[in-house]
Amino acid sequence: MIDNDIYVIDNVITEYKQNQIEDLFISSKLPWIFFKDIAISDSEIKRLGITNLTPGIGCYLKQDNPKYVNEFLLKETSIIPQSACKAIDKECKEIFNGRAFMHFPLVSELRTEHDNIHIDVKYPHLVCLYYINDSDGDTFLFDKTLKDTPTLLKTTKLEVIKRVTPKKGRVLLFNGNRYHSSSGPTKSVRCILNFNVSI
Repeated sequence: MIDNDIYVIDNVITEYKQNQIEDLFISSKLPWIFFKDIAISDSEIKRLGITNLTPGIGCYLKQDNPKYVNEFLLKETSIIPQSACKAIDKECKEIFNGRAFMHFPLVSELRTEHDNIHIDVKYPHLVCLYYINDSDGDTFLFDKTLKDTPTLLKTTKLEVIKRVTPKKGRVLLFNGNRYHSSSGPTKSVRCILNFNVSI
């Protein structure tokens, strides 16, 4: 596992494959699901008393809980975490989860600097975030990890240590126990693939 290292890798896959994946997720009919908040579950929304929500849609490739696999989508996209891990001299041993998320622009009154802060899953993993298309809506990485702050509260103080702008073909890799957040686009859709993997 990488500890505090954060990697940004451009053109992690070929331009041909980038275009193929963009066409698949933005131009195809996929089993998209509506989420009240793109980052956190309904139970976390309730626990934290969050009222500022960022709605969006998601599409599952693989889930560890409950178990689910879309063999076609996983086969089409697994080259991303494999290539990204190879670029940092690691081997992608297993993909625990793979999900696509699509944000839509919100009116300015509903926008916040970043979406709700979260950790994807609470076991050791590497996040491999792939930007499907060029857009705005940076990803924010914060100074605290699950080890520092096992339970995130409304009063928890977090500092931004890195912002990464979406760019087609770009991958962001970081320790999955680091608190992070997306942010909504202002101009067009923001579409990403999020993998939780072991190395």
